[in-house]
Amino acid sequence: MHSTNQMLNYIQKAPLKKVSPEELSYMAYTGQYELVYSTLKEIPENNWSEYFNKDVLNQAIWASIDKLNKFKNILNDEAVINEKQKLLKLLNEFIKFCNSENNYPKELFDSLISTADVLINLSELETADNYLQQSLLLGVSKFPLIKIDVYNKLALVYSKKGNVEKSLQYLDKLARHPYLITNRNQIPEILFNLSQTLVKAGRIKSYSEVLFMGLRHFYTNLDLRNKFKEQIRLSFGNSRRLLTTNKLSVQNKLLYFIHWFYFKLPNFGRIKLSFINNLSTKVLLGLIYFLNYVIKAKDFAYLTSVTTENNFENPDSLRIVNQTNTSTTPSKVKKILVTRAMGGIGDLLMMTPGFRELKRKYPKREIHFAIPKRYFSIFENNNDVKLIDIEEEIFSHFSYNKWFNLSECPAARVESRTAPKVKRSRIYLFARGLGLSRFRLMRMNTKPKFIFTENELEFADEFWKSFGLNGKPVIGVQIHSDERYRDYPHMEKLVKEISSTHTVIVFDSQKIKGYDFENVIKIDSLSLRNAFSLAYKCDMIIGPDSSFIHFAAAFDKPTIALFGPIDGKVRTKHYTNCVYIDLGDQLGCIPCWRNESIPCRLTGMRNSVCMESIRVSQVTQELSKSMERIKNENTK
Repeated sequence: MHSTNQMLNYIQKAPLKKVSPEELSYMAYTGQYELVYSTLKEIPENNWSEYFNKDVLNQAIWASIDKLNKFKNILNDEAVINEKQKLLKLLNEFIKFCNSENNYPKELFDSLISTADVLINLSELETADNYLQQSLLLGVSKFPLIKIDVYNKLALVYSKKGNVEKSLQYLDKLARHPYLITNRNQIPEILFNLSQTLVKAGRIKSYSEVLFMGLRHFYTNLDLRNKFKEQIRLSFGNSRRLLTTNKLSVQNKLLYFIHWFYFKLPNFGRIKLSFINNLSTKVLLGLIYFLNYVIKAKDFAYLTSVTTENNFENPDSLRIVNQTNTSTTPSKVKKILVTRAMGGIGDLLMMTPGFRELKRKYPKREIHFAIPKRYFSIFENNNDVKLIDIEEEIFSHFSYNKWFNLSECPAARVESRTAPKVKRSRIYLFARGLGLSRFRLMRMNTKPKFIFTENELEFADEFWKSFGLNGKPVIGVQIHSDERYRDYPHMEKLVKEISSTHTVIVFDSQKIKGYDFENVIKIDSLSLRNAFSLAYKCDMIIGPDSSFIHFAAAFDKPTIALFGPIDGKVRTKHYTNCVYIDLGDQLGCIPCWRNESIPCRLTGMRNSVCMESIRVSQVTQELSKSMERIKNENTK
């Protein structure tokens, strides 16, 4: 007993081993949030800044929220208050850190929205409102899914505060922009919340119209359909009164009737005839699809009475951008609308073959592509499409002859359904999402499209001249992808190895830390198009599954692509001059097709073992082969 007490005293008095910033960063990146939180608590606050990065702060906030919820569940009010103060301190430090870096990652907005959710549950509505407003000011628009959540939570905050008009404004913004919503099953929830806010505001006509919109939109959640049907029935008193009134259109009566009839059907599964249930569901959804996409009702008429901002645009008056010119579209031209609420750059480049083929199919129609303005530069000089700022312009998709909504990503939908046996490339899947037939896809030019200006090519020539690169082999390396699980952790070591024999230009969208080797040029502050112009001049491109790989394919640039969770064979199948490297011959789980939010199956952590295990020597050996092949081709 005595020795046990001595041991405990020794443990209590023993100094804690100081954790390095790199060690804490690894804990955070691998998702060990509780360990990050407890370790950070042991570090003096005046030293915190040495340890901060987006992963450390995000994981510490996640752990703090977890602790706070546990304290709340056991009704420990004092502990809840203390933990809330720690949580807000961490969040404010995160905002301060991002301001100093002038970079606002997804992790920040995840932290803001999660903290706001906690504050709403604690009835701290003013503080929740403050953080939600900050997320809008800091640029949450880059992440449409989170932006939708922000608007929903702001609507809830103002509804709880009794400010129905303000709540209505935020729900109205969502209803006006259904093409920003990446999951169609979110649309009915938004519309139902909007209908409840409208009735509280006394706007009964608009309330009724939005309920019928909820029935008309195409989605497969039958419980939500029944919820709308019941709310409509209650609003009219009973079904007979609804079906005989002269205040509703025939279409809306038909819409209600088919839902009423469907939910009156018995459950045939009880007598082992479940196929009748399945058949009746398919008939219901087929009729909804027909009413929604064939017989086009003016669903958005309600907007003229919801707010005073009656500024819905139609294609005849919409400001669009074609190349660098802003213009008004001419009337009497049939138009096609394509919407995409997000990037990324690689996906947008993989859409260009589909747009080229769609324009071939409809040469006399205008194709309006609505995307965030920050991505306009990808389509500069591309006459296949005319661009609309999806975040600022207000327009109705019902005003177009055809509408293809790529915000609900057709590629991701197929990949998630068929993984791990995905067979179709994203170029193919995006083209299918544009309504192109299999016959047309067989004839389609699958090369991505990107067109430089003369000034951009001259800029690259001057850059080569100023750095004395003419006549030297130059390797371009994209060091990061947009999502960490696709990154190659040994990229800096790889660049060091390559730079011993070649000039290397490394590219990133953020300030590049490290890579301070001889023969290495860092590019992190140029525009996308100027960075691409330098990549165009390189002899070889190396990178993870990201934008530079797809850009290089537009010019048949020799490329080495590093793949892990995603199938490199499928992703690069149309890129004739691209070699992909993965460990599929060593790890049977490749490809798993996981994403940033799904942990590695082998470790349960966020980092990808399959990327970490690619040896630098594998890449340099492939580089040597490729450069020798290029040399032989140039001497022929």
